[in-house]
Amino acid sequence: MLAGHDDPHSREHAERVIRALVGAEILVELGSPRDLREQHMSAAWAPWSPLARAFHYSTRFLDSNLFLSEAEQDEQLRRKLAADPPPPAFKKHPDALDSVPFAADASCAGTLVERDLLTLLYNRRSVRSFSGDDIPGEKLAALLAITAAPIRSSDVSRTTLKTSPSGGGRHPTELYVYARRVAGVPEGLHHYDARHQVLDRLTPPLADDLLVHVCGDQTWTRDASAYLFFTSVFARNKWKYKVSRSYRILHYDVGHLSQTVYLLTAAMGLSCTFTAALRDETLSRLLELDDATELVMGCAVIGAGPAPGRA
Repeated sequence: MLAGHDDPHSREHAERVIRALVGAEILVELGSPRDLREQHMSAAWAPWSPLARAFHYSTRFLDSNLFLSEAEQDEQLRRKLAADPPPPAFKKHPDALDSVPFAADASCAGTLVERDLLTLLYNRRSVRSFSGDDIPGEKLAALLAITAAPIRSSDVSRTTLKTSPSGGGRHPTELYVYARRVAGVPEGLHHYDARHQVLDRLTPPLADDLLVHVCGDQTWTRDASAYLFFTSVFARNKWKYKVSRSYRILHYDVGHLSQTVYLLTAAMGLSCTFTAALRDETLSRLLELDDATELVMGCAVIGAGPAPGRA
């Protein structure tokens, strides 16, 4: 208590202040229903950082939230386009060492095994054992084109359609490829220019130990033929959606593309596993990213295989 706590007037004043703070939910009374709820919440989220809990609950939509109708959304988009041009829908890396045209054959002939969707879904597996052999360049070209190349895109709103869904058609996800053993592709780290279907090479060959280090010291990645890195250029989503909840959508977007990659590798007879156990800082430097505007999100490790005698 403060000095003078024996003074009845001071004590009465302090009690009024405390009651006001409790009423304003600034202070929580021990043993109260709210205190019990908060203890339950803290115990449930204990293994994770308090920031994870804070992010989730601060980006919830509550019953009081108002949602725009489709017509209102269209009108809002028209006003936004008139006042604030959207960011580019595709990235062109400015510092490429060289470029490789990497357009997929229009029919993707010879790259896909004819199977129905249910068969692919039930047979898809995360495989962490690779033979270490080369994979055909045309398979990787088809994989990238089907996953990331636009079906069509608006030059005005930058709304883009691809084979995977994306909130508002913003498609914030960019793809980078480390070609380790890909026939016809120089070894090194490349950015995939999805709009023109070109691989822009960013680095010479990297040491296998460095690639394993980037992938969180997961030694099973050492025999991969290609590493497909996912990043998010979140300005594309932020332009249309100003609320912080949009950060959740970046993760959904990567999930959509990752599933497409899984199904395509299964249809091509390749092996794949997605991992988020990455050393973001090292990878960001290798990709020459601006950490303030483009985020490392995950990696699909792709290979020939599995290795003989292993599954």
